[in-house]
Amino acid sequence: MSTSTSPSVHLTDVKNGDIFDSLESCEKLLTARDVARILSISEKTVYSYVSRNLIPHYKIEANVRFRARDLASWLKRHASLVESQRSWRREEPRCR
Repeated sequence: MSTSTSPSVHLTDVKNGDIFDSLESCEKLLTARDVARILSISEKTVYSYVSRNLIPHYKIEANVRFRARDLASWLKRHASLVESQRSWRREEPRCR
């Protein structure tokens, strides 16, 4: 039986709060696998974001880690960007 030191911050664990509250209260560093599970994307995509500096991360020798609070802030910033793009797309085109 193996014991994992990985934090258990997952979207499915959030019942009465939201993922942002869970991430902001998490004190441990997350692995790429943790981030992939939280975001419902592949680890390969997470590493791609890291290599392009699209996501806040820390490199510890050959390892990449993520601070949960930084991830929450990053998600909030990108969610508002997506929301503004959605509202732009909803506008009806005006014909003259």
